[in-house]
Amino acid sequence: MPRNRIRSTRTRQGAGLRLARVRGSLWQSLGALLGAIAAGVIIVVIATLFLIPRILGGDSLTVLTGSMEPSLTPGDVVAVRALAQEDVCTDVSIGDIVTYYPTPNDPALITHRVIAKTVGTYDDGTSCRLILQGDANSAADEPVSPEQVRGVFMYGIPAVGWARSWVEDNKILVFAAFALLAVGIYALDRARPRTRIRTIAGAPIAPVTASPSSDDNEASSGDSSFRLRELDLRERELTLREREIALLEQQFHATATATATATPSP
Repeated sequence: MPRNRIRSTRTRQGAGLRLARVRGSLWQSLGALLGAIAAGVIIVVIATLFLIPRILGGDSLTVLTGSMEPSLTPGDVVAVRALAQEDVCTDVSIGDIVTYYPTPNDPALITHRVIAKTVGTYDDGTSCRLILQGDANSAADEPVSPEQVRGVFMYGIPAVGWARSWVEDNKILVFAAFALLAVGIYALDRARPRTRIRTIAGAPIAPVTASPSSDDNEASSGDSSFRLRELDLRERELTLREREIALLEQQFHATATATATATPSP
């Protein structure tokens, strides 16, 4: 009696499912890695350039000249924390880097190092003067009042300032670039290879591809396992039916033989 070949089909289907899982896992892992790296970079940049200085009441500034070389070079970004006017004389020490207004409320900020500090009583009601000088300069600046101090240096980020300035000057172009990047990622996702799996007994099974999330991947894996179990049950059912047919044939032959033996010859 011809045997049903569902076992070989199930084997091929299992191999196809494993291939689909491997491809899906690779795509998902690569996408997760790239997404994590991009998210991490964005979070670090936003935190260092904007959040941390603003939380401390300060700001992030771009270095435009070489007066503080080699400590700070043009294009670097410096983050400064705010300092109350009454705390300047006590909290600022010699060697600190301070950002100040050349004249009170002048938007052109200068970031230099404190090389000396004088203490006394001054006409503006403050009790000290800071003497600052750029590391690359040969002469000190004019004495700085606590009223002129914008903040105290916290940290610097090399070469980021030019990029930030360019982004601020070309916001429309940056938005368009991000939009094109998003379209490109979507196109790559649509163009990635997909594996189709078919069964002998009926309609084709839906494509098994890499899922965009772990929950969907687990659901697809569970659905594939269910199909494999269903095929195994069908195979067992066919085997039982074949055995039943074989028993019926044996009984039929036995009955026919007994009948032929019992019938007298004419």
